[in-house]
Amino acid sequence: MARLEDSTAPLKDAMGNALLELMQEKPLKKISAGEIASRAGLGRVTYFRHFSSKEEVLAYKYRTAWMDFSARHWYDESDDRANAIAMFRFCRQVRDINDVVFAAGRSSILLDTVLEALDAGQQKQQTPPGNGDAHKTTADSTTDAHETAADPITDTHAQNVRRFKAYGLFGLIDSWIRCGYQQSPEDMAAEYVSCLSPEIESLGTRGGGRRTGGRAARMRRLQRIRENAARQDPRQYIIDELP
Repeated sequence: MARLEDSTAPLKDAMGNALLELMQEKPLKKISAGEIASRAGLGRVTYFRHFSSKEEVLAYKYRTAWMDFSARHWYDESDDRANAIAMFRFCRQVRDINDVVFAAGRSSILLDTVLEALDAGQQKQQTPPGNGDAHKTTADSTTDAHETAADPITDTHAQNVRRFKAYGLFGLIDSWIRCGYQQSPEDMAAEYVSCLSPEIESLGTRGGGRRTGGRAARMRRLQRIRENAARQDPRQYIIDELP
């Protein structure tokens, strides 16, 4: 809803669309702020009032596209496979942006969007409900803080695992885009989970620093995941269109 209530959104959208059009005509480094503003029917002052660089304009396009996508598509943020399906479907939906951004060598902007989206989902999961907290005393709050304080080692491990998952997911997204989106989002998500599981196990306490399983075991795991996914109701993970 925040995007819909942003009165500056039409101006930003116009400048973002103008930049994408210009990037199809010339290299990004040769596009000036004045050209972007002129193509959008705005002035340079308006451009610099909202953006400090062309990369920031492109980041805005990705960020708002993800906000629109996530508002219309439900998925389970605690499920690695559902997260991956959502991300692959989103990236396929914005392939017109990807085409010019990747051609300009700015794939890191999409990476930032993926990381930001996954981090936001993780923070939402960790945020405790606020109902009934208003009447708590300072002593109660202090006690709760001590009771819920995370162990630094465990917290660092969890953060490392989240980053491992996020960068691993983007690695597959990047390869998928550069190869022309040949596989379906569901197949790519299954491959992601197949690659992810042995790595996460190797980061756990039981496995120490040893990686479990070989190539044959991973291929069998991938086949089982695909077979299970084919039997499951896709609405459990993501809904393409809401009525």
